[in-house]
Amino acid sequence: MKETIVLPEDYYLGNFQALVDFVATRFADLLNESGQTLLNTFNRLDRDAQKLYVRLTGRKGPCFRADKLDYPEINDIAMAAKTLEAVGLLTINPALDCAELAGLLSRQELVQLFPNVLLPGTKTHKSTLIAHLIDLNPPCPDLPFEIYQPCFVDARQTLLFLFFGNLHQDMTEFVLQDLGHTQYENYPLNTRLFDNPEQLATALRLARLSQQIKDPATKHTADDLLILARQLPAAKALRHPVLLRRRTRLINHLARELERRGELPAALQWFAGSTLPPARERQARIHHKLGDDSAALACCQTIKDDPQSSLELAFAEHFSQSLMGKKRQRRPSLAQVNLQLNDNGSRVEYQTAEFYRQQGWQVFYVENTLMTALVGLYFWDIIFADIDGAFFHPFQSAPADLMTPEFYYRREHLLKERLAAMQHEDVLARCLATFEQKQGIRNRLVNWPTIGRELITISLSLIKPDHLHAIFARLVFDIANNRSGFPDLILFAPDKRQYRWVEVKGPGDRLQENQKLWLNFFAKHHIPFEVAYVSWL
Repeated sequence: MKETIVLPEDYYLGNFQALVDFVATRFADLLNESGQTLLNTFNRLDRDAQKLYVRLTGRKGPCFRADKLDYPEINDIAMAAKTLEAVGLLTINPALDCAELAGLLSRQELVQLFPNVLLPGTKTHKSTLIAHLIDLNPPCPDLPFEIYQPCFVDARQTLLFLFFGNLHQDMTEFVLQDLGHTQYENYPLNTRLFDNPEQLATALRLARLSQQIKDPATKHTADDLLILARQLPAAKALRHPVLLRRRTRLINHLARELERRGELPAALQWFAGSTLPPARERQARIHHKLGDDSAALACCQTIKDDPQSSLELAFAEHFSQSLMGKKRQRRPSLAQVNLQLNDNGSRVEYQTAEFYRQQGWQVFYVENTLMTALVGLYFWDIIFADIDGAFFHPFQSAPADLMTPEFYYRREHLLKERLAAMQHEDVLARCLATFEQKQGIRNRLVNWPTIGRELITISLSLIKPDHLHAIFARLVFDIANNRSGFPDLILFAPDKRQYRWVEVKGPGDRLQENQKLWLNFFAKHHIPFEVAYVSWL
C-alpha cells in the first residue's frame, strides 16, 4: 500500500519560492518594472508576510475579508497584512463600490449594513437586493472587518506564464508532484520560450485572448468573434515555433466558429491565414458550400501536391472525386465478421470482447492506448532527448513539438536507428526495463492505468516483428495524426502463437477515416484484423 504523503503546512510557500527562483534565474532580463518589483519585494519579506501573499494571490479574488481568513500556520495574519501594505503588496480596506462590497457579504449582512435602503424581513433574493443597492448607490458604511486586496496580481500571473509558458498550468502542478500523484521526467532545460520582453508581452496577450475566445461560459456571436480576431497578434511578433503554432491553432478555432455561425466568407478568409490542418480541408468544404467547386478542387489539388498527413490526403482524394462526380475507387474490402449478440446493456465493445473470450481468445480492450504506449516505452529516451526548443519548464509530459511534423524530422536519425535496431534488439526487454524504471512518470504517449507487464509481454511476444516495425514506423512519423484510429480489441492465442486486431461496430456505426487508414495499412502489411459488425438478437 502506497504511503500517504502529508505536506507541511507551508508547502505552498516553498513551491512559490521555487517558481520565483526559477524565473529570477532564467528570465530576469524579460521582467518589466512590476515583475522586478514583485520579485525583489517578495524576497525581502518575512515568512509570515510571504505566506499571506501567496495564500491570497492563489485564491479567486480580488478582495478578501480578514475575518474569514483561517491560516493557522501564519502566526499573526493582521501583522503580516500590515507588513505587506507597508511594502506595497497589499491594500487594506480599498475603495469598493456597492457591487464589489456586496460580493463579500451574505444576504443578512447586506440588510444589516444598509438598513435605510433594504428592508429587513423581506424575502427578496440576494441578487435582487444587490441590483437594488447598485441602483441607489448609497455610500458604503463603516465595516466591522478589514478587507485585503493583494497588489501586483498581473505581475504574479506573468511569473506563472514565464515558468509554464502557458496559462492552463498553475501551482497545482507543484502540489500534485509533492503528493506523489504526478512525476515528470528529469530532462535538461536549455531553452527559453521567450527571447525579449516584447515577445513575452505578445505571447501573454495571445494566451489571454485564447482564454477569452474559448471561454465556455461566453456565447460569442459572429460579430464578437470578428472583433476578437482583429486583436490577434502578428506572427512576426512571436517567432518561436511553439508560439506560432498556438497562434495558428487559435486562427483555426476562430475560423471554425465563424463557419458554424454561417459566416462563410469570413471563415474562408481566416482559414486562408492558417498553415495547420484542417484549414485547407475546411477551405475546400466552404468553397463547395458557396458554390465554387473550381476553388474547392484547387484546394484539394494543393493538398495532394503537398499533404501534411495521410488523413488530409485521404480527404483531398475522396472530396475531389465527389466534386467531379466520380465514384470513389473501391478500396480492397476489409475483412469483416457479422455477429448477432444478446444485448446485456453494457458497451458493445465489452460484449464483443466476451464473445471472443468464449471462442478461446485472450482479449484486451486497448483501442488507441496499446501501440502508443509501446512506442512511448521503446522510444522513451528519444522522446525526452535534449533537443533544442523541446523542453522549457519542469512539468512537461512530452517535448513541445511531439504533435508536429518537426518531432520526426528533428530526431530522424535517432528514430531510424532505433527502428533499425528492432531487427536484432530484444524489444520486449527494452520495453519492460523502461516500464519498471519509468512507471508513473508522465509521458503523453503512455496511459499508465491501461498498460501492464502482462499486456506488454504478450503483445511483444506474439505480434510479429515485421508487423511491429511497420506500426512503430508509421506512428513515429506522424504521431499527431496516427496515434488514433487503432481497433478497439486485440486478441491473443498464445498456444497457437496468433494474434488479431478487432474493430467493433455496433448497429448504425461506421468506420471513421482514420480507422480506415489503419485497417488498410494492416491489410497492406498482412497484419491480422477484422471488423466485427454487431447486431442484436
